[in-house]
Order: sequence, then structure tokens, then C-alpha cells
Amino acid sequence: MIRKKLILPLIAVLMLFLSAGCEDEQIKWETNTAPGMLVVEGSLTNELKQHEVLLSRSADYFINKKTPAVSGANVRVISGPDTLLYREDPDREGLYLSENPVAGQPGRTYTLDIRLQDPINGQKHYQAREDMIRGMVLDTIHAAMYENPLYAEQSPMDSMILYLSAYGEEPKDIRNYYAVNLYRNGKSVRDTIDELDILSDTEELEGRFVNHFFFFESFTPGDTIGLELSTVSKSYRNYVEGIKEIANQSGNPFNLSGPPANAQGNIQGDNALGYFRVSHLTRAQTIVQEEPQIR
Repeated sequence: MIRKKLILPLIAVLMLFLSAGCEDEQIKWETNTAPGMLVVEGSLTNELKQHEVLLSRSADYFINKKTPAVSGANVRVISGPDTLLYREDPDREGLYLSENPVAGQPGRTYTLDIRLQDPINGQKHYQAREDMIRGMVLDTIHAAMYENPLYAEQSPMDSMILYLSAYGEEPKDIRNYYAVNLYRNGKSVRDTIDELDILSDTEELEGRFVNHFFFFESFTPGDTIGLELSTVSKSYRNYVEGIKEIANQSGNPFNLSGPPANAQGNIQGDNALGYFRVSHLTRAQTIVQEEPQIR
């Protein structure tokens, strides 16, 4: 025991001297150029609107500029006998919009089909497939702010907590995951995918007709608050968790060309990244109250 007590401080002092001697030494990093990959960001919901698919090409990890758009592709979504055609936005390269407003239907399977004009690493054809899962339909919500009992000065937590009650029937015959988004006076408070909360109907969402949520978000009584719940697949939840890991490493949640991580998307095709998400979406809004309305 005496020997250990002497040796450990000596090792610490030695490491200190070594680190001080190497302080000004330049380390040369050798990096390899990764092959370009197609990056897909697309979604289809039960909302009647023009839906979007964004195509871009990945770039080297240390290139600090916007990734190039992929233009001139043939994009469509197929469900049974129906085919929804997409056209590239003339004002934004790489952004493809459905030709007509359309609303997806729960219970149907949707296949995104992409055919590139110019191949990426010899690959021109990509697909992704997801089911639209039936989910909760919100009736009404109630929201209020109250003081956070765990708050302390210098704490990273907010001093206030948003308490929200959501009323609506949640189908118990389906195992569901829900992406949760909040809106303050019509503007989303979650700007990036790494801020997205995904809840399970067997864990966080336990009520059949009413569910209670707590959010560390700052609202003012009188604000209009909107709650959005959209069904997502388990694979999408895993994808978001992978994106969060990338964001924690690089600080950029949209840097899909970074070092390898476990953000496994559903795009079928060699060297492809991203996700085509299909969701049943429901929304409700109310005015934030001064005191919580627990029902």
C-alpha cells in the first residue's frame, strides 16, 4: 500500500511534464476522402398538402460548406395502384414537391422511389418503404406554467415547467411511438431533429383518453401553445437516437457525412443516408394558463 501511494503521484508528475513538453507540437491528421452518398430527407403524412423530398449529396467531413443538391431526379411515391409524382421546385434545387396536395391514409404502405439522372458511385435507383400507422386523435389540450420544484441557481434546468394535459383516444391495439413537437404562437420550439422527443404508448403515454406531459420549456401565460403528435416506426426512433449521437459528437445534427455512427436510415441502395418518414399526425392548441389545470 505504501508503494502504491508513492508510485501514483510520481506517475501523475511525469505525465504533467510530458504533456507540458508536447504543448506546442503540431499533430498531423491523415484523413481519407469518403465516397459521396445520396442523402434523403422526406416525409408523408395524413395532412392534405404538397409533401416534400429533399435530395443532396454528402461531402467530406472537414469541408465546412453546404452539401450539394441532387437535381434532375425522377421521384415518386407508390401505394398499391396509386402513384404520386413529384416535381423539382424551380426555385430550389434538390427539393421535390408532390404535384398535387394529397393526404396519406393510415393502414397503407408507401414506397418512395428515386431514380437519379446522374449516378452516385454507380447507383441510380433508391427506394424506401414505410407503413402509415394509425395513432391518437387529439380532442383538446390544457396547458399551464408552474415553478420547477427542482430548480436551483446555476442549474441548467429552467425555473418553470410547462404542464400539459392532452385529451384524445389512443388506440391500444397498436404498439405506437409518437414524435412530439410544441409550437409557441405558431412557431415550432424544436428546430432540429436532435431535439425531437419520441414517446412510447406503453411507457410515457399510458392513458387511453388523457395523457399528462411535463416540458422544460419557457412559455408565458397568454401564449398560444400547439401540440403535435405524429406516429413513427421503431426504426425511425432508432434513427433519431443515432442522429442525436452524431450531434453530440460533432455539434451538427444535419452533418450526415461525418464519422460512422449508428444512424441507420431506411433508404435502400448502396451508399445512401437519410430517412423517408410516414406519419399519422394530429394537432391541438390552447392558451397557456397561469396555474396548472390537473384533471
